[in-house]
This record gives sequence, structure tokens and C-alpha cells, in this order.
Amino acid sequence: MILSPKKIYLMLIVLGAILMTFDHLTSNALTDVGSPSELGNACAPCGAPCVDNQSK
Repeated sequence: MILSPKKIYLMLIVLGAILMTFDHLTSNALTDVGSPSELGNACAPCGAPCVDNQSK
């Protein structure tokens, strides 16, 4: 079986897409979103403070 450059290029693209998907799904950023207790008095996952909890 002889692989043409077109097939090799396609296999590299598919392999790269699989590796990027695997890296995205196993990143630590996904686990940090579900733990708002570590953010202090922040309401939003981005760390924005709560309007109700701010002292006036």
C-alpha cells in the first residue's frame, strides 16, 4: 500500500484535531469552573464580585 502525500496530509490533520480535542477535554480549566467556593465572595466563575455582598 502506497500512501500518497494527500493521504498523509489528511492523516496528519485528523491526528492533530484528535490531539487538540483530547488536550481541551483534559485541561484543568474545566475543573476550575465548577468550584466557586474557592473564589471568595465572587458570584461569577470569572471572579466578579456579588452586588449584594459589597459593602457600601
